[in-house]
Amino acid sequence: MKIFQYPLVIFLMTRLNLRNRFYFLTSVIHERKKLLKDREFAQIVKEQWKHYEEEHDFNLHAYAILPDHYHALVELKGEKDISQVLYSVNSYSSKLINERLEGEEYRKIWQGDAYDVVIRSEKMYFQKLAYILFNPWRDGLIEDPFSEYQFSNLEEWFETEGKEFLEDLFSKYKRWSE
Repeated sequence: MKIFQYPLVIFLMTRLNLRNRFYFLTSVIHERKKLLKDREFAQIVKEQWKHYEEEHDFNLHAYAILPDHYHALVELKGEKDISQVLYSVNSYSSKLINERLEGEEYRKIWQGDAYDVVIRSEKMYFQKLAYILFNPWRDGLIEDPFSEYQFSNLEEWFETEGKEFLEDLFSKYKRWSE
């Protein structure tokens, strides 16, 4: 009995790349080390996202860089696909971090492939947005959910949409206690 009706090649595909879509992304530091606890290294990752946002023509809707991983919500607009965006951000941030690791041999920074999910609905978009913006508070990096965190763009959302919007967002998607 034949289990798969399609060639195995289809099942080995690592990432489906769709242009003009929104993606929720997570990339983890190798062996979950808290490398990004170093503000200089977290700043490198933040700067690479901002740099490639312009160079690769995508919108970075939300991001949070935590000690051992980051999350991002991006909207692809241009010719680059999500694999190219992730490769650019992760490979160059890895290079820059390694340059600053004085006296150490080159080390692997990112763990395997990044996790990516295509956003399929408005509800899913807002769920992922709430998850990302609230992540620093849930991880205990800030005491108040609306406190500024240098490696997140919660403050941008606070300034453009207001506290009421954020309270409603987090309440609606039940992200207060997760």
